[in-house]
Amino acid sequence: MPKAPAREVTNGLKNADSLQPEDEDLLAFALGAPARRVLMRAEQIGPQTGWKDGYLSSTYGFLPPNENDAPVALRASPGRIWSDLCERMPGVVARGNMRNSILALPMVYGTSDVIPDRALWAATVCLGILASVYRYEEANDGNDGVAVVPPQGAFKNIHGDEDEEEETKGIPRNIAIPLRQVCTRMGRALPHLTQFDVSVKILLDHITYSR
Repeated sequence: MPKAPAREVTNGLKNADSLQPEDEDLLAFALGAPARRVLMRAEQIGPQTGWKDGYLSSTYGFLPPNENDAPVALRASPGRIWSDLCERMPGVVARGNMRNSILALPMVYGTSDVIPDRALWAATVCLGILASVYRYEEANDGNDGVAVVPPQGAFKNIHGDEDEEEETKGIPRNIAIPLRQVCTRMGRALPHLTQFDVSVKILLDHITYSR
């Protein structure tokens, strides 16, 4: 609710209707408006934290205010190697060469001195996709998704630590380690992609390619 105006403001007013709050604000105040408080807090702290908790605003809904912000920030960081491989992924998967390409990536850590906050969401999405497709190629050779039995030793991992959580077990350390780090910075207890990540990524790709 707005604070009462000073006396010098109200003196001489013929009509005080202009001092009344809007009906929506009055109703929101009367009901407690938990949803509005969540929305207002999201709009306040979202830009300050790099939208670590996801995007939420009255103007853009669950979409990023700038759909290019996180991807551009990632491309300007050492994490560009992840987004570059994701862009080439359809062709690499079609050749059945995704695992070899992932294993060839250098180690880039997901710490704040390497990956800025602005790039966190894009980094999480790219690393999550790479982890998923690494597992996919274990049972698919890229030819119309036909399952094959890979030759023994064809897909050797470079990990093997017993302390790995189930979500990253079997994923090379050059993907698993930064994935854990960026997810931790995003406030996620375990490394994973949410439905929001996948849905918004698909939507943004559609917007980008349709322009």
